[in-house]
Amino acid sequence: MKILIIGSEGFIGGHLKRFFSSKHEVFSADIIQLDRSQNYFKLAAINSDYEVVFNKMKFDVCINASGNGSVPISLTKPVFDFELNVTNTIKILDAIRVHNPECKYINLSSAAVYGNPVKLPIKETADLKPLSPYGWHKLYAEQICKEYFYLYNIQTINLRLFSVYGERLKKQIFWDLYQKCLHSNEIELFGSGTETRDFIYISDVINAIDCIIKDGLFNGEAVNIASGLEIEIKKAALVFINEHNSDVKLKFNMIVKPGDPIHWRADISLLESFGFKFQVSIQEGLKNVVQWLKESN
Repeated sequence: MKILIIGSEGFIGGHLKRFFSSKHEVFSADIIQLDRSQNYFKLAAINSDYEVVFNKMKFDVCINASGNGSVPISLTKPVFDFELNVTNTIKILDAIRVHNPECKYINLSSAAVYGNPVKLPIKETADLKPLSPYGWHKLYAEQICKEYFYLYNIQTINLRLFSVYGERLKKQIFWDLYQKCLHSNEIELFGSGTETRDFIYISDVINAIDCIIKDGLFNGEAVNIASGLEIEIKKAALVFINEHNSDVKLKFNMIVKPGDPIHWRADISLLESFGFKFQVSIQEGLKNVVQWLKESN
C-alpha cells in the first residue's frame, strides 16, 4: 500500500511516518526539508501546490496531518488558520479528484468542533458549536470532505482527535508544565483545574488510524479518536509532576482561556466497531513522556 502523509515532519505526522514505514511504502510531504529521500515532497510554506504531488504519484491513502493546531494562534490570526486548515484541505482534495480519485483521504479534525457539549460522553451526532476560529475551520474542513464524497465520490473520513499527547510534542499542557518545572517551584495554570479532558496517547492515535485504514467507512462522516476516559486537568498535571519528581506547588488562576471547553469525554463506540482497543493509560503515557523529556532536552 502506498501511503502519503502530509505534514510528515510534525508531531502526529512524524509518528505516523515511523509506524507505517515498517508496513507500507510511505511518501511524505511538508514545508520543512528534513527528509532527503526520493519519497519526500517539499511543499511551499505559502500557496502549496498539491497538484504536483498527485500528478507524480498515485497513492492508496492520503493522511493530512498538516495545518495549524493552535487555538490561540487561530484567535489572533484567523486568516492564517483558515488557509492552513480549510484552503489546503480543498486544494488537496481537488488534486485527488483530478489526478488520483481512487485515493482514500483521512482528514485529521478535532474535538474542537463540539465546543462545550451539553451531554457526556460526546457522540459524533452531538451538536457542533465551536468556540474558536480553529474549531470553526476544522468544521469547514469536515464539510469539504463531505462535499467531495457526495459530489465526486472521493472516499473521505474525518477523525475528531481529542487531547493527544506523547513524545515529541513540544506544546500544550505537559510541555508547558515541563518548562515551568525547570524554572520555578510554583506553577500556575489557567482555569480551575476541575476542567476535564479525554487524553489519548500518541500510540493509541496511530493504532486508531491503522484501524480506520483497514475497516473505516470513508463515507465523508466523522469518527471520535479518544480514550473514552475523562480526567480533571489538575489530576493529569499532578500525575506529570509526580513522574517528573518535581517538588513544586500547583495552583490555578481561575481564568478560562478563550476557545477552551470545560468538559470533554468521547463516546468511542464507533471507533471500537472498527477494531480499536484503548491501551495506554495516562499514567503509563506520561511516564514515557517524562522519560523522553529527560533524555532529549
